[in-house]
Amino acid sequence: MKRIWTTSLAVSLLVLPACKGGASADAVKLVPDEAEFVVGLNPKSITESEAYKKFATDLEKEDDFKEAMSAFEECDLKPTEFDAIVIGANQAEEFVAVIVGEGIGEDDNASCVIKKIQKMSGEEEAAEVTKEDGKKVIQFTDGRAYLVNKNMLALSTTAWEDKVGELIDGKGTPAVENSKKDLFGKVDSKAAVWFIAEVPAELAGMAAMAAPEATEVKTVAGSVDLSKGAAVNFVAGFGAEDKAKATADKVQEMFDGIKGEVPEQFAAVVESVKIEASGSDVKFAVSASMDDLTAAKDMADM
Repeated sequence: MKRIWTTSLAVSLLVLPACKGGASADAVKLVPDEAEFVVGLNPKSITESEAYKKFATDLEKEDDFKEAMSAFEECDLKPTEFDAIVIGANQAEEFVAVIVGEGIGEDDNASCVIKKIQKMSGEEEAAEVTKEDGKKVIQFTDGRAYLVNKNMLALSTTAWEDKVGELIDGKGTPAVENSKKDLFGKVDSKAAVWFIAEVPAELAGMAAMAAPEATEVKTVAGSVDLSKGAAVNFVAGFGAEDKAKATADKVQEMFDGIKGEVPEQFAAVVESVKIEASGSDVKFAVSASMDDLTAAKDMADM
């Protein structure tokens, strides 16, 4: 049933949603402590943003986007109006996706969505709602869906299904209250998109593209605010102040060396860039107005 996971992820990443207020505050607490990264998204606030409207036409042409949307729309659900999607996963491909939206957790709707995904995958359509330890569930070959309440559906791989069930019952400790607590405190979980993650050594090596010193990165956290154009805030953790300062200094040096090559029309974006060491972290921020985004799109379309 891998299509369940890819479809959930496609909805999240292509629509660019994130945590906002109460809906995601509950959803994020269903991500087990074993998660190595967590992403929060809010379809409703994203699709209402000017940035989304500017790029929506191109996005909605993508086959993955259309396929992901159809799995929900054919069940009379509107994924672009969901309140929140929270995803947690690890390198072993264990996964939970919690979707919060009107009617998503009702028996007929949840069953319909899963059958649509099974059909797309060429699998037998089987999505019977049953009871397990007092909770409504739909069991499939490599995982389980929990109908948490009428407006919340949690999809989990087999290895995590019991852990998610315990979190629904208020037992155990979610990632954001234990292993990811400090990281979660560094992001704006009310932004359009947010994420927190541990950085495995093999990926840390790729950071050399930014600066050789950046290969020491241990964690990352960030958010995207689309309320006025686009604003990105990013925090990279290095575990030591000297490593953070060395990295920040090198990245600043490299940026200073190339910023003069940026077209004059993007001068405001260049001026908005902030790079600084803060304790054992390196903080990066940049913002672009809608005029900047429009100019960038026009340039890309040429």
